[in-house]
This record gives sequence, C-alpha cells and structure tokens, in this order.
Amino acid sequence: QRIKGNFCVLQLIRTVPLEPGRNYLFGFHPHGVLAAGAFGNFCTEATGFGRLFPGLQPRLLTLPCWFRLPLFRDYALAGGLVSSEPESLEHLLAWPGGGLVAVIALGGPPEALEARPGAEAILGLLRRRGFVRIALKHGTPLVPVFSFGENELFRQVPNPPGSRLRRLQGRLQRLLGVALPLFHARGVFQYSFGLLPFRRPIHTVGERKWGEKPQKRGKTKKTRRKKVEVELWHRPHLKTH
Repeated sequence: QRIKGNFCVLQLIRTVPLEPGRNYLFGFHPHGVLAAGAFGNFCTEATGFGRLFPGLQPRLLTLPCWFRLPLFRDYALAGGLVSSEPESLEHLLAWPGGGLVAVIALGGPPEALEARPGAEAILGLLRRRGFVRIALKHGTPLVPVFSFGENELFRQVPNPPGSRLRRLQGRLQRLLGVALPLFHARGVFQYSFGLLPFRRPIHTVGERKWGEKPQKRGKTKKTRRKKVEVELWHRPHLKTH
C-alpha cells in the first residue's frame, strides 16, 4: 500500500504487515540534512502510518540536546519525539502490551554532514551495534527502513573531510553533540536559494523484520555467546541496506 502526502511527494511503502501486540525497532537510513523523511513519516500522519500499521504508534528518537532548549523541547514532545539515550530506547522496547515503534536514524550527525544531492548514503553501521544489543535484550524485531531521495532535499556547502569547515563542524559536534551542516535549497517564491526543501520525491520503504525472541544465555562463555548473537542480528540488517 502506498500513500502520498499532500504538501510534498512523501511516500511510505509497507512491504510486510506488523503485529500490533509487539514493540518494534525501525533502523532508518539515511539521516539526510534534517531527517525530513523520518519526521514526515513517523511524527505525522501525512503518509498514513496509522492506516498502514494499525495498532502501532511510532516514536522518533532524536539527540538529547534538543530537549534542553526551552519551547523547542515542548514542540519535540508534542510531535512524539523521544531522546535517543539508551535508557529511553529501553523504556520504549519494554513497553507492556506492545504497540510502540522506536525509530532511530542510525547514521546520526556524521551522516548529516555527508548529505547532499547525488551522494550515496553513508551507512555507519559496521561499528554500531548498540541498537542491536538493546533489541536483542528485549527480543524486539528489527525493521530496516530506507528513505530513497532523502539526500536530494538540500544542497550543502562543500565540506570534504580534512577541510577547515569540516574540522570546525567536527569540533562543534563534539562540543554540542549535534551536527551543524551549512545547507540551502529554495525559497517561497523562487527556486535558487532558501531554506525550504527542494521538491524531490521521498520514498520510504520498510523491509521485513529480523529477530523474534530474546535469546537465553548460559553462565559459561556468556560474553562470547553474546557477541555471536549480536552478529547474527547485525549482519542481516547490513545486507538489507
């Protein structure tokens, strides 16, 4: 089933149905400059998430720093956003009775600095396994989600690795905890410069889920078995992207 939003060409495509009695973890790619696809699909009903996945409520995770800003914190909470701290994710995945979908843009700030038209998605998943460990702990199915066209919405000031701008952005990211890409797109009455996104289609596709039940671990060789279990969940998630 495919549903388009009225304001822009934003499309959420369901490939498999999900049971409403469980909690799920959506791994969203790519981040893009502002994660517009994630916000439009999972913080609003522009693409009919509630009709595509009845009985499920999405919760988009974002950086904790946004919840320290007055007024913006209330705006974020009203939109259903949740802090991306591990404790928050665990709270969602352990929700009794199920029915919650935690959505994480796994590329994070580093991926935002690489987002520009024509750029391939930078999947920083090879070294990121924390989300898999938490999902494994709670027996939560992983659902890979890819947003085609996310990087086409904004142009970014050239910031190749090693440049002065990139080094400055890296320092600010370590200091503030958030990426600060210098971007532009179109205006209200002209198409050459502004902060509104370009009119480009975004097609967000969810793949089939991985993982079903929490794994039981014996007391012997516990660390080794845990690593093997994480790899068994991590590899299929990589292959789908």
